[in-house]
Amino acid sequence: MQYFINFIVKFKEYFTFVALVIISLSLISMGSVSKIGGLRTIMIGTMGQLQGVFSWIPNPGAVQSENRALRELNLQLSTEVTKMRQSLLENERLKKLLELKESTEYEMIACEIVGKSSVEMRNYITVNKGENFGIKKGMVARTDAGIVGLVIAVSGNYSLIELIANRNVKISANIIRNNIDGIISWQGEDYFVINNIPNSFDVKPGDEVVTSNYSNKYPPDIPVGLITKAEVDKSSMFMKIVMRSYVNFQTLEQLFIVKYIANEERQRLLEEIEMKLQIKKSEK
Repeated sequence: MQYFINFIVKFKEYFTFVALVIISLSLISMGSVSKIGGLRTIMIGTMGQLQGVFSWIPNPGAVQSENRALRELNLQLSTEVTKMRQSLLENERLKKLLELKESTEYEMIACEIVGKSSVEMRNYITVNKGENFGIKKGMVARTDAGIVGLVIAVSGNYSLIELIANRNVKISANIIRNNIDGIISWQGEDYFVINNIPNSFDVKPGDEVVTSNYSNKYPPDIPVGLITKAEVDKSSMFMKIVMRSYVNFQTLEQLFIVKYIANEERQRLLEEIEMKLQIKKSEK
């Protein structure tokens, strides 16, 4: 049926032409003006009715063209909607960063992440500002959510940041609710463990964790994460505590460098002690 309809639509001009030729020949053969006039009236009415009957038949070429135009319009609208959503998210992130900059006591430098790298569970990011913007080795990187890492190398226009999501990084942290201190280490993805907290201490899921006053690298009271699991370990003196970082390192795009450097004398002393311990360990 569909083939028949397509055939009629495709060759409708020819069918019309043949019909008109037949009608013309019929009128010529009749010869009577009155009969011709009556027949003409009948034919005009008939053609009008036929036109109304076949007017519902779609033109395949026109339908395809319309569908193509609608698809192109839909693609354009979809692209615009995506751009609008991205702009809204970007504005929201920037708004939070600006609010953070206004509320903190330290001067901060806004940066964009231009590179990410990972080597044997050591994760690093590169930002688009360096010494020319006042950034120095030892400064802290953070977002509105919390701590990100530490600047370990600087050039004129770029800085390399060691993330806290790094197997060699240890963070002196404090549980806000009860002022308990512990040491945070990374376990993979956004999860960390808090060590050196005795089984007798009151630690619960939902407790918030910040950097400690005893940290030798990070300024105090920067948000770190939320405790998701806290259990007594019967095989040990210390609890099993799991914490999730507030920062999503997978979606990180912008951050601040906090113009804060821990006491350099204290830092050198700790580095000397660590070096001596490593030498003794290697000699055994």
